[in-house]
Amino acid sequence: MNSKLKKTFLVCIVSVLLTELILRIFWSFGTPALYIEDADFEYIYAPNQKIKRFGNNLITNEFSMRSKPLSDKDNIRILKFGDSVINGGTLTDQDSLASTLLEDKLNKEYAKNIRVLNISSGSWGPDNAAAYLKKYGDFNCNMIVLVFSSHDLYDCMGYEKIVGKNVNYPDKKPFSAIGEVFFRYFLPWAEVKLNMNKLVYAKLDANQISTVNVNKNSGWHFFIDYCKQKNISLCVILHPTLNEIYNKKYDENGQKIIAFLDSTKTAYVLELNNPINNSMYRDNIHFNNLGQAFLAREEYPIMKGMIDNYSNASKGN
Repeated sequence: MNSKLKKTFLVCIVSVLLTELILRIFWSFGTPALYIEDADFEYIYAPNQKIKRFGNNLITNEFSMRSKPLSDKDNIRILKFGDSVINGGTLTDQDSLASTLLEDKLNKEYAKNIRVLNISSGSWGPDNAAAYLKKYGDFNCNMIVLVFSSHDLYDCMGYEKIVGKNVNYPDKKPFSAIGEVFFRYFLPWAEVKLNMNKLVYAKLDANQISTVNVNKNSGWHFFIDYCKQKNISLCVILHPTLNEIYNKKYDENGQKIIAFLDSTKTAYVLELNNPINNSMYRDNIHFNNLGQAFLAREEYPIMKGMIDNYSNASKGN
C-alpha cells in the first residue's frame, strides 16, 4: 500500500470515528430507549431505564411507567393511561411531561407524596391500557385518567411482532450511532422520497389494527366497569388532531366516543372546548412542551377535585 493510499485510508477511519463520537456526544445516537415485548399488552418501554437523548432525559420505573419508582410512602396515586401523546418519547424531557408537572404541583400544594403515574406507549389504545391494568393491577390508585384520540375508537391489539423488528421499537442498543442514523432515520426517509414499494423496515400503522368497535369486550368498557366496581374515579380526555382543531370539531369517530361516554355517564374533558392551538403541537397529533403544559393545566382541576374529595372523606372517617 503506497503512502497516498495509506493516508486516504487513515483519513476515512478518522472521519468515521469522529462522526461516531459526534453523533453519540451531541445527539446520543446509539443509545435509544429500549422496548420489551409483552404477551398481554404487546409492547412497552423496558423497565428501569435512565437515558439522555436529543438533550432530553427519559426514565422508566420498575413497571415500565415513564415515572419515578413507586414508594411505600405514596399517599395518593393517579394512573394516567395513553399513547405517545402523553408518553412524549425522547423528544420530551421527563420534567416537561404533563404527568411530571402535575405531580410536582400537587405535591407542593398538598405537602403529600402524590403520584401521577404515566403508563403509556406509542400507538397504544384503550385495549393495551386495559391489558396492562389486568396484568399489574391498579397499584391501589385513587383515580384513573385516560388520554386518547378519535382514532382510538376502533384501536385494538394486533399482536404483531414489532419489538426488535420495527426500527422504532428497538430491544437492544445498535452496534453504532452511524448505523442507527442510517437504518432508523435515513433509510425510511429515503424510502418515502423514492416511493419505494418494498419496505424492508416495517413501520407500525395504527390503521392496520383498527378492526373493532366500542363493544362490551373493549378496553373502554373494561375501564368503566372496573372503576365502578373498585370505586375509583375515572375521567377520559379526548385529544384532538390538528385537523380537528382546524375543523373545530372532532371527526366521526370522536363524536361516537363522546356519545358512548355520555351513554355510560363517564366523566370526560374535550380539549377542543379549551384554548388549544397549533403552537402546542410538534406534528399533527403530538404535543410539544407547550402542549404538555396545556394538558397539565387541563388535568389539574380534575385531579385536585378528586384529592379534595378523598381528603374530606378520610377526615369524615
